[in-house]
Amino acid sequence: MADNEAVYGLTKDGFRRKRLPEILADINKRVADRLGVEIQTGSNSLFGQLHGVYAYEIADLWEQAEDVYNAMYPNTATGVSLANAAGLAGIVPVAGTKSMLTATCYGTDGTSIPYGARIASSAQNGSTWSCIEDDAAITSSKAIYAALVIRGDIVTGNTYKLTVNDVETSYTAVDKDTAVTVLNALSKKVGSDSIKTSIDNNVLSIRASSARSAFRISAKGLTITSIGSPVRFQCINIGVVDPNTGTVTSIVTTMPGWSAVNNEYPADVGQDAESDVALRQRWNRSLYARASAMTDAISAGIKDNIIGVNDCTTYENNTDEVDSDGRPPHSVEVVVDGGEDAAIAQEIWRLKAGGIDTYGSESALASDVKGMLHTIHFNRPDRIKIWLKVTVSKNPDRDLAPSAASDIAKALLAKGQAQTMGEDVVLQRYFAAVFQAAPGVGYISLTATSGDTAGTYRTDNIDISLRQIAAFDAARIEVNVS
Repeated sequence: MADNEAVYGLTKDGFRRKRLPEILADINKRVADRLGVEIQTGSNSLFGQLHGVYAYEIADLWEQAEDVYNAMYPNTATGVSLANAAGLAGIVPVAGTKSMLTATCYGTDGTSIPYGARIASSAQNGSTWSCIEDDAAITSSKAIYAALVIRGDIVTGNTYKLTVNDVETSYTAVDKDTAVTVLNALSKKVGSDSIKTSIDNNVLSIRASSARSAFRISAKGLTITSIGSPVRFQCINIGVVDPNTGTVTSIVTTMPGWSAVNNEYPADVGQDAESDVALRQRWNRSLYARASAMTDAISAGIKDNIIGVNDCTTYENNTDEVDSDGRPPHSVEVVVDGGEDAAIAQEIWRLKAGGIDTYGSESALASDVKGMLHTIHFNRPDRIKIWLKVTVSKNPDRDLAPSAASDIAKALLAKGQAQTMGEDVVLQRYFAAVFQAAPGVGYISLTATSGDTAGTYRTDNIDISLRQIAAFDAARIEVNVS
């Protein structure tokens, strides 16, 4: 073989496929050499027609051989071949997961919520959720809401007691006291940063600030008329299901004593089955996931191994002083969006270096190989509500579709929900989403604000800190077409 002759097949440089023109030329040359005469190979000739048929079939075989070669490597394999290739590195494609949420179940103290009991969204074509706790109950020993009243008249000299988390509060009635007087005196002593109180129509309401601030409550001289307890539910469908808070309010599986339900906290959103692109990215991250004592390893392990995690970032302070973000010396701070507390704590314990402290306002217990428990701290990102207002006008050369406003709103929502923790809301990045959603747009005015309620809309970008995440919702996106 001449030095300048092309080499096909499996070479030291990888696989090189012989293509149709090259195959056809080689067939023509081989036949002519075998016959010993010049042959006609034009498209209208007999040899040209026959060789063309053979060449197509051989080209298909070369293409198949190249596909077999590519199926061994993550950058070129697809589908089942990619999954099999990933298996060589101990990486299994992530199946679709189901969303989970903590719903507040209201009713009579002591009411059991059976495993598999269902609730549903009140919206049209809403989602259905199933209880995943074996011993769930509406109980005063694990409450995030309680309503109390005083039955009958206030008796001077009677002592009314309220015990929250084993801390007893009491008030002794004096002459001319009313129910409101007694309830108000007790509520002032009970209220704190994690527990809020209010009085309405002679009813004292006590509510925890979050599902993780559940409290124990008992009373003397007061009657607990209703309890709200946190119960974990799982969506019956696989994939991304993220209901707005306050929309999962229908009880499908009715039980005596269970009067209402409400999803008052954001859901841990599930995910669709892992795509080829996502699997390749995870393959690349596997270098870190197989390591430990590294910030990248902790983040990769939590993302890959814990269901419901949307994002995770790990920071470290390797100095001998408290850093500017409040981290103690020689500590790591893990900020996690989604996932179960206990699973996160266990993964941090597995991957962090020995002797390194953990930092954060959230905590859970992790066990070592001997079963000893360790308190692991981490943080959840504060969700900063983003409000968008966009006004568009049509391009004189093109028409806007009737659904332009709806299409733009959906595109802005999708763009916003793709933001990661600590990523600033840069309004210029949202213009492309508007143009792609509605090609007939000629002018865009985009403003934004943040907060629990809409403030003053501005054209300025919105800064998001390392411990925050921008939260977008369709109800906070306003689109006007002029």
